Amino acid sequence: MHLACLIFFLLCKSFSSGIVYVRMKNERGPMAVQAGINCLELLTDSYFHNRDSSQIQNLVIFHLDNLSSPSREIELGYLQNHHTGYEEMAYGGTQIFQLKVMSDVLPVESLRNVHFVDYKLIDFYVIVADEMEKLERAMRYVSSAYAFNPRGKFLILYNNPNNRDHEELFALEVLKLLFFGHHSVNVLVAYAVDLMTYNVYTGDPYHGTQNDCGKMKALKIATIVNGTFRNKASAITSIRMPKVPPEMKSCTFNLCARVASPFVNEGCKTGLELEIMRLLQESMKFNVNISCSTMERGELMEDNITWSDLLGKLRADECDIIVGSFYPDFDVHIDFAGTSLYLQDYYTWFVKLAGLESRWKVLLMIFEVPTWQLIALSLLISSISWYFIGSALPESNAHKLLSTCFLNTWCVFLCVSTNNRPMCSSLRIFFIASALYAMNLTTIYTSLLIIFFTSPPRMHQIDSIDEILAANFQIGGRMEYEDWFDNGDERDLRVSRLYDNSDDFQPSHTNLKAVSLGKRVMLTSRMYVKSSHFRDAVHGLTLDSFANQLELIVEKGFPLLPKFNRIISNLNDMGIVEKLFNDFLYNVTILEQIEEIVNPNEDDDHSLGSGRDEIVLTTDHLQSAFFFYFVGVVISTVVFFGEVFFNIPKHKSDGNLIPNNITMLRAQYVGWCTLSRKEKNK
Repeated sequence: MHLACLIFFLLCKSFSSGIVYVRMKNERGPMAVQAGINCLELLTDSYFHNRDSSQIQNLVIFHLDNLSSPSREIELGYLQNHHTGYEEMAYGGTQIFQLKVMSDVLPVESLRNVHFVDYKLIDFYVIVADEMEKLERAMRYVSSAYAFNPRGKFLILYNNPNNRDHEELFALEVLKLLFFGHHSVNVLVAYAVDLMTYNVYTGDPYHGTQNDCGKMKALKIATIVNGTFRNKASAITSIRMPKVPPEMKSCTFNLCARVASPFVNEGCKTGLELEIMRLLQESMKFNVNISCSTMERGELMEDNITWSDLLGKLRADECDIIVGSFYPDFDVHIDFAGTSLYLQDYYTWFVKLAGLESRWKVLLMIFEVPTWQLIALSLLISSISWYFIGSALPESNAHKLLSTCFLNTWCVFLCVSTNNRPMCSSLRIFFIASALYAMNLTTIYTSLLIIFFTSPPRMHQIDSIDEILAANFQIGGRMEYEDWFDNGDERDLRVSRLYDNSDDFQPSHTNLKAVSLGKRVMLTSRMYVKSSHFRDAVHGLTLDSFANQLELIVEKGFPLLPKFNRIISNLNDMGIVEKLFNDFLYNVTILEQIEEIVNPNEDDDHSLGSGRDEIVLTTDHLQSAFFFYFVGVVISTVVFFGEVFFNIPKHKSDGNLIPNNITMLRAQYVGWCTLSRKEKNK
């Protein structure tokens, strides 16, 4: 065919004397557009595969306004090919996806409008650009969306007929923009070097030596000519090679740890969360530099862009991972990512532990009030019965006076030996019955007294937030906890108004000591208090304010995050995380308590006068029986004087007192009993 055309051309030239002009290639014409579309189609077929997901995948095509030709036509042509929502594969099948179009026509704020919120992360991005500034603008829009996924796959095609040089420098600049600016590593850059040819570059920040780990390097992995790979096998292998290797022995990440015992202990050398981090290190073979801090987690500043404290350091790339008893927070997850959840922590208000009851109250609290009333009634009935029995029998006067009967009965009830021995058998039997009852009563009282000594009762303990608010205590805690009370509940609003997040309410030994002294009330973690020396000096409310699982916080594009999640999920499923938690609860805390008992540290700050919280036998307790006996003596004395007052003779004759008939009869009866006893003895 070419030979026939050449012969025809020579024949025509022999019959004419015209001039032939050769036209330059039109780099903005249909051939350039079709070559660009074919390049995008080939790269999407080769690169846009996500084996980890079984859901319908999202594809975003970003439309830049004022694109020059042929970039504009390439973008529109590729969009027309995929507007149906499915793609025909080379082997005859189809791949269904959800197509979305984003544009820089509207302001950036429109992407966060509530009517356009989509929380399913984007899987694939396609951006066609002809200038670096336009690409930067496109990334600002893309990263502002709620569904922005730094770990998604980016395909960027650059075609500018006026700029065909410095392709490697341009590719490196694009890769650095996405890696350092947006933490994206799955990026392909197709650079048009002529009308039909594109060179494809990708980044390699994690393969290499320890000195260049984390530094972006541009690698040329393929050349595409009119929609065909020049070396297909090598190109496909390079494109699909994971950008993050399974092991990263040459890489070191910065771990910023906040002290939060027992998850991160003082010095950031030990802790439950650090143990989990070591398990991750052993699995993925990476290294970490741990920096210890007491900073807060951080909050979004008033400009709604920058973050404070540890989250600010994370955003500034001073930290790669932050850890320290952090719970999931929706506001944080808008800009950052968290790992799978692990462990669990409980938060409540801690107040001063109520003091011990007075010793005399302890002795009375053994029985309930109705029991004491029944004992008093039994004492009264026994005393009156003794009096009437003694009055009806030929007993001595000591056993016939009401005051003496009451005193004798009181002594029997207290198991105090008395110097009295009834002469008549009836009164002796009554005395023995009362003594048996008293012994039973005293045995019960003594056994309960031992229980009260081993577990002494305390005064009224504050155990609700309403009591705390009513007592006008200073309340507060960490800054990040304050958001929990920012709602419409009236009680939570009162807490929010009084809440103090100053240094006086941060978890520390000094502040816990102030809580134990009743100077303030602090909202903190139960696990933190359990791991401190003040666990027996403060009281946490029975009702938890909230309970949350914990997580590591990283940037959304952190390369190890998917593997972190898989490993942590496996640790949870195998029960390893639960074992770490139980080891702390049942081993560490118990061993610490035993060590404190065996080897007490007199200089330790938690020695708050612990002897004040112990009940030991003192003279007050040993003399309690004599005290009760004294009470009985006083009561008996009152009864005696009352009895004397009511027995004063009412009649006088010849200046002599007329003896009471009953008294005379008693004296005669006593004499008769005495004579009868003497005769029996003889």
